[in-house]
Amino acid sequence: MKTVQKINVFTSVISGAVFAIAFMVPYGGIISWFVLVPFFLILEGKPPRVAFILGLLMGASVNAVGTYWIIGTLTRFGGFPYVVSVLFHLLFSIYSGLYISLFAYLSSRFGLLGKEGLVSALLIAALWTSVEFFFPFLFPYGIANSQAGFIPLIQVSDLFGIHSLSFLIVLVNITLARLVGALRIQRKKPLGEIFFSIGLLFLVIVYGIVKMDRIEQKILTSPKVRIGIVQANFDFFEKNEDNEETISTTHSDMSRKFNSADLIVWPETAVQAWIPDSENALVVNGRSLIPDIPGSYFLVGGLSFKIKDLGAEGTSIDEQVDKFNTAFLTNSSGRILGRYHKVKLLLFGEYLPFAKYIPALKKLSPASGDFTPGNELKVLEVKEKSLRIAPLICYEDIIPYFSRELAKKGANIIVNLTNDAWFGRSTAPYQHLLVSIPRAVETRRYLIRATNTGISAAIDPLGRVVARTDIFKRVTLEVKAGLMEEKTVYTRLGDVFPLGCLVSFVVYVFFSFLKGRDNIL
Repeated sequence: MKTVQKINVFTSVISGAVFAIAFMVPYGGIISWFVLVPFFLILEGKPPRVAFILGLLMGASVNAVGTYWIIGTLTRFGGFPYVVSVLFHLLFSIYSGLYISLFAYLSSRFGLLGKEGLVSALLIAALWTSVEFFFPFLFPYGIANSQAGFIPLIQVSDLFGIHSLSFLIVLVNITLARLVGALRIQRKKPLGEIFFSIGLLFLVIVYGIVKMDRIEQKILTSPKVRIGIVQANFDFFEKNEDNEETISTTHSDMSRKFNSADLIVWPETAVQAWIPDSENALVVNGRSLIPDIPGSYFLVGGLSFKIKDLGAEGTSIDEQVDKFNTAFLTNSSGRILGRYHKVKLLLFGEYLPFAKYIPALKKLSPASGDFTPGNELKVLEVKEKSLRIAPLICYEDIIPYFSRELAKKGANIIVNLTNDAWFGRSTAPYQHLLVSIPRAVETRRYLIRATNTGISAAIDPLGRVVARTDIFKRVTLEVKAGLMEEKTVYTRLGDVFPLGCLVSFVVYVFFSFLKGRDNIL
C-alpha cells in the first residue's frame, strides 16, 4: 500500500460512493456519465498491481454504500449476529467490487489507459462491458441500470440489451477523462473520441425517440387485459405458516375489489401453507384459498413440496422432501392450471451454502431456508384471455436472460411476484424496481410487479412506470396492460453485444502479444 498514494485511495473510495448514489436517488443516473472520470485519471500510468488495488477500493465502496441494507436484512431476518452481518456485508462488497478491480488490472496490464486514440477508448468501453456482463454477481446489475429513468436512452436495449448502454456510458467517461487530461497538461485533445461519443449518443437518442413513437402505437392497438395487484403488506415476521389463514383471507378479501379483472396477482409466498406438488387445487383443510370471482384468473405466490425419498435410510425428513418457492396459476374456483418453481434462489434467504455438509452453519442463520431450485423457465397460459405469462419470482426480474427466454417461448406479458419485506424501510425496494425496468424494454412486454410490502408497479414496454404503490401500505392496484407479441432483436439474438465486446478485447490481447503492445495501436 506504500506505492498507493493517499489521494488515489481517497479518489477511488469517494468515486465508488458517488457511483452508488446513481442507483439511490431519483434521476441519479446522470452521475454515471462522469463518475468514472476521476478514477480513469488516477489509473493512468499505474502498474497493474496498484490499478487492481484502486479498482477494488472503488468497487468495494460502490457496493458497501449501495447495499448497506444487507446488514439489517441479515440481522433482522436472516438471524445472523450483527457482527457476522457486518462482516458478510464487507466480504460481499469486496467480492462484488472485484469486477472493477479486474477491469482496472486488465486496462493497466495491456496499457489501454495510457494510449491515445479512438481504438483504445473503444477497447476500454468493450472491456468494462464484457467484465460487467460476465462477472458472477449475486445481484446482477450494471452501470447502465442507473439510466432506467431516462426513457429515450434505454430504448436501445431492445437491440442489444441494457449492457450496450454501459458501453456508451463508459466511452463518454473515458472521453471526458482524456479531455480533462489534455487540458491539464496541454497535450493533444481527444477529438476522435469526442466526435464519436457525441455521434453515438446522438444516434442512441434519435433511435429512442423514433422507437418510442412506434412502440406507443403498438401499445395503443394491442389487445388489453385488466390486471389487479394485491399488496397486503404483511411484515416479514407475520408471514409464517401459523398465520396462514389470516394472510390468505386478507388477500382473498382484497381481491374482491376487482370486479372485472382478467388476472389478479398475489405476491411471492402469499400462501403460507405447503401445497403438495401433486395437488390440483389451492385448498387448505377443505377451504379454498381463492375467492370465487367469475371471469378472473389468479397468479399466486406460494409454497409447495414434492416427496422424493420418503423413508430412505439414513436421511432426515428435510432430505426426503423438495421444497419450492412457487407461482400458481388458478381459475376463480382455485383449480391449479399451471405452476412455476423459482429457478434462481436467494442466497441466505432460501438456501444456505454448504449447510448440507456443515450442519452447524444452520445455527448461525436459523432463518435461512432449504428450498430446491426449479429446473425450467415456464410460460403459464390462460387461453381464454390470450394470456401467456412469464412468471418471475423475487429477484429473477433483474436477470435479463430469464425474461428474454420466456419471451422467446411466447410469453406476451411478464409478471414478477416479490416479497421485499426482507429489506425493511431502505432503498432496496426502489433499487429493485429500478434494476427491473429494462426487462420491459428489452422484450417489449408489460412488466407487472406484485410485491408484499411494495413497490408494486406496472411498467409499459417503453420502460415507463405507469402505476405504482408506496412501500409498507396495504393497497390494491388495477392496471390495463397490452399484450405484446413482437420479438425484439435482443429477444432473438440475446447478449451478442457483450460477447462481441469480449471477443474484441481477446483479439486485441492476442495481437498485442503477437506484435508487441507498444505497436498495436
